[in-house]
Amino acid sequence: MADFRGTILTRRGRNLLAKAQTGTTLTFTKIAIGDGLWLSNTDPTQLNDLVSPKLNLPIQEIRVVGDGTVRLRFVLTNTALSQGFFMREIGIYAQDPDLGEILYAVAYAGDRADFIPADGITKVENVVDIYTVIANAQNVTAVISDTVVLATKQDIDTVKPEASSTAPSFTYPGKLWVDGDEFLKYFNGSNWQGLKVSFADTVDGFHASLTPAPFTLVPLNANGVLDLSSTYIRSNVYTFKRINGNELTSDYPLAVGEEAIYTFSTSSPPINVPLRIATVPYGVYQILIFDYMITAPSSDLGHYVLFVNNTSYTDAFKTVLAIFGENSTGLFFLTYTKSNLYFDRFAGGVCSVILNVYNRVAMFDFSENVGVGGSWATGRKFGTSRWLDKSTPWTSLGTMLCNSTGGLILVRRLA
Repeated sequence: MADFRGTILTRRGRNLLAKAQTGTTLTFTKIAIGDGLWLSNTDPTQLNDLVSPKLNLPIQEIRVVGDGTVRLRFVLTNTALSQGFFMREIGIYAQDPDLGEILYAVAYAGDRADFIPADGITKVENVVDIYTVIANAQNVTAVISDTVVLATKQDIDTVKPEASSTAPSFTYPGKLWVDGDEFLKYFNGSNWQGLKVSFADTVDGFHASLTPAPFTLVPLNANGVLDLSSTYIRSNVYTFKRINGNELTSDYPLAVGEEAIYTFSTSSPPINVPLRIATVPYGVYQILIFDYMITAPSSDLGHYVLFVNNTSYTDAFKTVLAIFGENSTGLFFLTYTKSNLYFDRFAGGVCSVILNVYNRVAMFDFSENVGVGGSWATGRKFGTSRWLDKSTPWTSLGTMLCNSTGGLILVRRLA
């Protein structure tokens, strides 16, 4: 900060001060700063204006110190300043009842001045206090600007709302008051107004009416709706997401916890449903099959079979199947093994299949009506189907051939 060595009353300032001793109100109007150079023969008491005024600044606060001086506070800012300058002189202006606005007192820094840069280079916003003599003037006022927005920490700390059941009698624009109902209000210059901010009740952009209550799911879209078709429920260990498998156009790498859903229908089974799931070396997948009406398999196909990599491999799969049930002749238990071109013997109704990509094993479990010895029986089937080829990469889960008029397939990645 520039080094100003105190203020000097001008001749007009001393005359106004003399009038103030007899009862005239001493009203300070503004602060001005300039870059004028005072010559060796410059008499500051004879100045009627700064030598080279550059900026007029409003007074923010006035305080009578009590020792015959007054403190004037202003904000030094370079807002809208088009050309920088050295701040060498400060002028205090006051209102003379006979002459109008006069230069009351001046201060000079000379070669101890500071440079004020133009706006846009470096922002300058400093609170400055300057003192001048008022002797024992009885009435001292200042023209206070209500456009100043800067304040010191001390100023902010002292701005505290007044709390009472009745409105304060001492008011000024911006004064805060906490009423008897504990509502914060401010005085706008003529009336007390309630504070109203459009988004004051929001948390992360949601209004209080949309903020979730305890033990409920957090809303995941702008309407507070949990949409499982496109959003996640996420924890630090597990994620759930459902995608529409019918919309896949290429193999999709399911993340752990994700599932793909497929629907199919046809008037002339069988129908191929491409799963389009890219498998990973140690992945574990679950396939759930729900169908409407199983039809008799054509040729030697099972009700549901899975063509790995969307391909047939000659005698590359071994199926071991066990059937347990009851018919008109009593309980029965059957087993058989078979070599196939595909993962075989999945069934409809409700069927659960666990596929382990690393071991190349499909473990399945389902219940259905089964034909045994020429008669129908209620039974349960369970078994495994193994892909014997260890050299061919398993990159695509494959295509499901379905001997049904329609149904639903869910594919989940478990690990």
